[in-house]
Amino acid sequence: MNYKLFNIYHSFLYKKWYLLLYLLLLFTAIVGVMVVITFTQTKDERFRIGLVDNDQSSETRLILKSIGDGKSIGNDLELKLMPEHKAEKLLKQNKLDGYFVFDEGMTDSFYKYGTLPISVYTYDKSSVRSVVIYQLTDSVYSRLMLSMGGAKSYKVLYPEASREEILEMMTDMLFTGLNRNGAFDEQPVKLYNSYAYYTVSAIFISIYLFYLSLFSVLKMNQDHALLERLSLLRFSIEKLTFARSIVTLFYTIGFTLLMLLVSNRVMNYKFESYNLQTLITIISLYLILITGLLFFIDCCFTGMLNIAFKTMLSLVIILFSGASIPSIYFKNHINFLYEQPFSYIFNQLVELLLNNYLIEQPDYLWLYLVLGALIAIVIWVWRYRR
Repeated sequence: MNYKLFNIYHSFLYKKWYLLLYLLLLFTAIVGVMVVITFTQTKDERFRIGLVDNDQSSETRLILKSIGDGKSIGNDLELKLMPEHKAEKLLKQNKLDGYFVFDEGMTDSFYKYGTLPISVYTYDKSSVRSVVIYQLTDSVYSRLMLSMGGAKSYKVLYPEASREEILEMMTDMLFTGLNRNGAFDEQPVKLYNSYAYYTVSAIFISIYLFYLSLFSVLKMNQDHALLERLSLLRFSIEKLTFARSIVTLFYTIGFTLLMLLVSNRVMNYKFESYNLQTLITIISLYLILITGLLFFIDCCFTGMLNIAFKTMLSLVIILFSGASIPSIYFKNHINFLYEQPFSYIFNQLVELLLNNYLIEQPDYLWLYLVLGALIAIVIWVWRYRR
């Protein structure tokens, strides 16, 4: 590819440097406002959650013992073990935000079918607090499944082990699974509040909007008549758009690094350096997806179709990734939105920055990526043959 194409866009930005400065200031201001709100937030946002053990097995008693009675959990999460009738009464009086129930036969169900029947009851199903409780349930459920799965494997591999040895192993596995900075911990922890959550959301959305804005600004340097003449040459539009994409990606990487460094300094994330490779992978996947999709849209569609597809992409990233509307709303209702790649990327980013916790990478992620690549190849082959 002729590197003069890259020089054209860099030269344009050099002449219109104030546009780039304007974008930087605009998005820095947006994220800055969110960080300031988080930093100055002093309101007590304690979550009051009840725990009901209807199973009454040694395993559930061990789980409750490892979680504790709530006194050492921290200022943002208060857990109390209580009978179900009391939890129901307190919930109706709005003295509890919700309660978990370890259903009768939960342990037997796990050993027979590999499931953990845990019921969740909240004061309502639409408020942010109830959504956070459901997200907390998802997080704890996955960790309990991993922990108890390890104990079950131990029992299968060592059938001669006594019940005391199995319980000791299960204790170790439980503390390994629960000892994270996200949900429960054997040390005092804080559940991340909605302000920290939406600060990460602001960073996530601003990365996309910065890329889209700069990508559109650079297109101002392309004369419409020139584009019509270039369209007569094979792949000339693709080469021009590719150069514009790479230049935009270069500046967006710089913007992303700036946002992450500043927000980390101000908010003091619990991020550990050993997860840096995962963070780089997630951010890279996000930027590659944005770059690829916008490149594909600009190459294949013009006019109103171009605007329509960019609007759809913006809605998916801004509204349906979990950044604006928590993705738990879509689970078991609109699975397509819950399972789309941007939802995984955002949820992993939140867990990494706020909890220093890795979530399991879903198999469907690569299915979406492969299908997207195949569709793009088919369309480009069709364009080439035409």
